[in-house]
Amino acid sequence: MQLRQLEYFQVVARLENMTRAAEELHIAQPSLSKMMSRLEEEVGVPLFERNGRKRLRLNLSGKHFLERIRRSFSELEQGLSEAKDMAGLEGGSVVIGATTSRMLPKLFEGYLAQHPHVKFRLYQVTEQSEIQERLLNGNIDLCLSSLPIQQNEIHCDPLMSEEIFLAVPPGHRLSGSDGIKLSEIADEPFIYLTSECGLREITNEFCRQAGFNANIAFESNTAEVICSLVKAGFGNAFIPEYWWGGVNTESLGKLHINNPVCKRTIWLSWVKDRYLSAATQDFKTYLVSELKSKT
Repeated sequence: MQLRQLEYFQVVARLENMTRAAEELHIAQPSLSKMMSRLEEEVGVPLFERNGRKRLRLNLSGKHFLERIRRSFSELEQGLSEAKDMAGLEGGSVVIGATTSRMLPKLFEGYLAQHPHVKFRLYQVTEQSEIQERLLNGNIDLCLSSLPIQQNEIHCDPLMSEEIFLAVPPGHRLSGSDGIKLSEIADEPFIYLTSECGLREITNEFCRQAGFNANIAFESNTAEVICSLVKAGFGNAFIPEYWWGGVNTESLGKLHINNPVCKRTIWLSWVKDRYLSAATQDFKTYLVSELKSKT
């Protein structure tokens, strides 16, 4: 049984499709199928329920085997990180995942000014379940998210709270208001984030508290596109404080919402008992210091 077999097994288990897994791994699909068959022979029991030639799903044995593999790879990665730290070979590397990443460039800039040799790898994802999986699998060290990750093995720390404003087109009837009730724009169209984004769930709750469901005219997962659509007059949008001052926000109306209170919390998460490299620990401390001071 080889490490590569186990690495490939994790990809097949995640995608549940042999063809897509082969494409992601850049190997021929027949070769991958043979490798998975040999793995099952070595384990001694089937690991997949097969539905057709390409579609497959882990059976109960496969799920238990996958969990053991994840733990083993996590231990191996922690051992490598510990060895580098202890040998003084830590050039500095941090792997961070984010469902909310607009604040990260400034944070990276500030940290790298003090630690120019540290290297970062950033995974930007939208689905909460994916970021949780990547943390548990050891694919990322730290996570920034708009919603807390509720899992026993993961520590989730509130970093900062920021206000969410209503962005309206230039010349909107409420432009210049000191503050509004969200119900005042209940009948107007909205430009929304796509359904997998954590911030969307938060803003949906604001609308429910105001007594309506948003009339969604457009959806996008890109802040610049959302602001451009608002600027063109296609609707209003919820824009967090950290987004303002970025691309396409300069001519938008920025309205404070008095009722309901519209704020979100940014959360920092990591696996509780997993070893974090010296660079990761140091960057985590920096994040806490920088963002908690802004609350």
